[in-house]
Amino acid sequence: MSVKINQRGSWPKLCCDCEVVLNPGVNCYLSMYKNGSYKCHACKKKQSKIEHEVKWQLPWFRDKKADYLREYHKIEPAAVYAIYYKEDIVYIGESTKPMQRRTAHFSKHIKRQQLLDKGQWQQPMQKDLALGILDRNYLSFEILEYIQDTSERKAKEKHLLDQHKAAFGSYPRYNTRLTDKVENRKFYGKRKA
Repeated sequence: MSVKINQRGSWPKLCCDCEVVLNPGVNCYLSMYKNGSYKCHACKKKQSKIEHEVKWQLPWFRDKKADYLREYHKIEPAAVYAIYYKEDIVYIGESTKPMQRRTAHFSKHIKRQQLLDKGQWQQPMQKDLALGILDRNYLSFEILEYIQDTSERKAKEKHLLDQHKAAFGSYPRYNTRLTDKVENRKFYGKRKA
C-alpha cells in the first residue's frame, strides 16, 4: 500500500507533483500553502500555463476578456497627459483612451528582433525601453487635464508643447512628430510617399 504524501499532521509538506520539500515564501506561495494547495513555484507555473492556454481556446473566455477590457478603457475619459522620466517631461500627448495609450507607451511586449531586423519601431520610447536606454522603473504617467472635445483637447496639447519649447528650448524628447523631418526619419525610418 502506497503512503499518501502530505497527510494531516505529517511534516515537512512536499510538492504534489515533483515531491520537493516546500518552504513557504521561498519555493511556494504562502497563500497556497495555507490553503493546503501544496505546489512549488515551478509546478504551479506549468499548471498555470496549461490552464491559460486551455482557457484562451474557449470563445466565451476570449469574449469575456475583451468585454472586460472595453469596459476598463471606457472608465477613463479623454484627456491630455504627460509622461515623465525621473522628473523630466519626455512626452505630452492626448487620447480618447489615455489608459490604453499608457499601456502602449510602456509596453514591454514588442517583437524586438523582428523590429530590429526591419529597422522599424512603433514608437521611439518603446525602442529605448527595449534597448535599455530608458528604465521603466523611472517612467511615470500623469493626466494633466480631462477634455472630451477633440479639437479643444488637441489645442490644449499644442499649447502645453509650445509652453515646454518656450521654457526649455525644445519639445519633449519623444514628441518627434514636431521636430524636423530629418529627426523623424532617424526614429521611424523612411516612409513611403
